[in-house]
Amino acid sequence: MDSAAIVRVGGACALLGVAAGLVGSAVGAIHGLGGQEIPLGNSAELLSLTQKQGPYLVREWFFLLYAIFAVGEGVGLYYLTRPAGSLALWALVAYSVGILIGIVQDAALVAFVQQFPAEYAGADETTRLALGPLARTLSTLIGVQQSVANALLGIGIALYAVAILRTGVASRWFGAFGFASAAASVSFAVVTAFALTSFRTGVEHAFGLVVVWDAWAGIVMLHWRPPATSE
Repeated sequence: MDSAAIVRVGGACALLGVAAGLVGSAVGAIHGLGGQEIPLGNSAELLSLTQKQGPYLVREWFFLLYAIFAVGEGVGLYYLTRPAGSLALWALVAYSVGILIGIVQDAALVAFVQQFPAEYAGADETTRLALGPLARTLSTLIGVQQSVANALLGIGIALYAVAILRTGVASRWFGAFGFASAAASVSFAVVTAFALTSFRTGVEHAFGLVVVWDAWAGIVMLHWRPPATSE
């Protein structure tokens, strides 16, 4: 497969990922699931999870698909920006490691939502008292993974943006927008890492800039053609 074909596949992956992410967000909005974080702070929230297990599970599966398709997007962006040399390679490394951590995190959430609500609903009061702290510990671990994933993702996007601006392989507006997307992703990482709950809603909305970047990247890659080489 030549470079142009790989870039186009990356573009298709980017758009499929955006579609999956939007469907997951729509499921969350329709069923009133709140933000990306699953609330596990007290028994009432745990019971709410058991009552809305189906919608939560559907949402998390679509978020997992979003992360999986992002792997292809990152490879496509690398082949698009290869004229930047090692800069493009470092962008691929940061972006890919962040996405792979995100896949692990999303997969853990899918497994948790699929198994935990039934265990909690069928448990007696004493067992529920033990399951609550366990759920919150797992939630903290997933939050750490999400923070690291978003930080690396933001670094990767920023490096891709620099590579685009240096090489001119795509619109400078697209390259410049990458910095806003990277800032949104890193901000989300910081808020998650330090549990700044008052800023959580704002950074989740700002993360929409990353989704816009993904969609823009998909369009750019699908329309990209390699420069003609002279005989």
